[in-house]
Amino acid sequence: MLQRNPLSAEKYPIDPYSPCWCKSGRKWKFCHKDREKQSPLPFGEQLHKQAAHYRSGPCLHPEASPDSCSEATAIKSHTVQRRGGLTAVAEGGHVYSVKAGFFYIGKNDGVVTPKLVGTRDASTFPGFCNRHDTEMFRPVETSDAPLDEWNAFLLSYRAIAYELASKGASLASLSTRRDNTDRGAPFEKQVAIQTFLQNEFVQTTRGMADARRWKDAYDAAFLARDCGGFKFYCVSFEGPLPFVVAGAFMPEYDFGGKQLQHLGTPTPAEHVAINVTLLGGRTVATFCWSDGPLKAAAGLIESLAGIPDARKADAVLLLAIEHSENIYFRPSWWDNLSAESRALLDAKIAGGMLTRSPDALVETTMAVLQGGVAQVLDRR
Repeated sequence: MLQRNPLSAEKYPIDPYSPCWCKSGRKWKFCHKDREKQSPLPFGEQLHKQAAHYRSGPCLHPEASPDSCSEATAIKSHTVQRRGGLTAVAEGGHVYSVKAGFFYIGKNDGVVTPKLVGTRDASTFPGFCNRHDTEMFRPVETSDAPLDEWNAFLLSYRAIAYELASKGASLASLSTRRDNTDRGAPFEKQVAIQTFLQNEFVQTTRGMADARRWKDAYDAAFLARDCGGFKFYCVSFEGPLPFVVAGAFMPEYDFGGKQLQHLGTPTPAEHVAINVTLLGGRTVATFCWSDGPLKAAAGLIESLAGIPDARKADAVLLLAIEHSENIYFRPSWWDNLSAESRALLDAKIAGGMLTRSPDALVETTMAVLQGGVAQVLDRR
């Protein structure tokens, strides 16, 4: 039977100075007392309050210290290099951002519509101090950078660092959401909202532990200058594609709809890092992972490798847009999509927000990109 009050919430506890039932850590009198009388906070304002947690953080270099870092906190690092990667899809210095679109979801009836952002701000996160950001990723910042295992590893390292920083910020922002999301709501709805947030706290805490574990493995490989413990599958396309992306995710289903792993369990989740950017004038899609007992990433990549070359660009876009909000489009490309294609991509953007369909990557009719495969680096 569904438990209607899993937090054992009391509308009027006997002791007003007892810990609040919402698990905020504060006393009830200074937390949920009279919450139903408070004015609701507009959704956009809530998002902006949450965004404050994403603006600062420590340098994530494995040897970061007051002596080795150039600043006390991280700068706005780019997950996709600004020169080459972002500028390859920018027009007038701007790109379309899915992440920025989330700030307007309340005004768009729940639809996430990409919004224009400048390349200076696109794909940034508090990742590294200026010194370490420059030194670590110099090999992939040059216009003629080759597609090899080490460069693929560096691009993946950025994606993993981004995920760790994002999950840390998400965990911190939950306090803001606990304080604001249920303002003005009746008690029963407060309980439902806080139950949802508590479940999200548990899942995000697990995700944070997974991300730390991934980052530890990348740190060790970086310090040893040896990425031999990782697997790689990289595709170089014939020319630039109209999107870039960087992130890491836990694959659930492959391109045939086969389940690869069950998420939301205490079992450590297996991941794959993705970075789609420009190297040597061509769009490259790099995938990096380390095999676990389930070989979830290996299963996903095997299904991707089996897709005909003529359809691989669409497949990579489908994978990226389904699993990452940190994706950026060339504005004119997005604006000129047909209504049917736009509706399909809108649905894919929203696809993993709550639950993911087994058919998330099964899309035989999608054909929005053109670009053959020029090179494949396969180190599985």
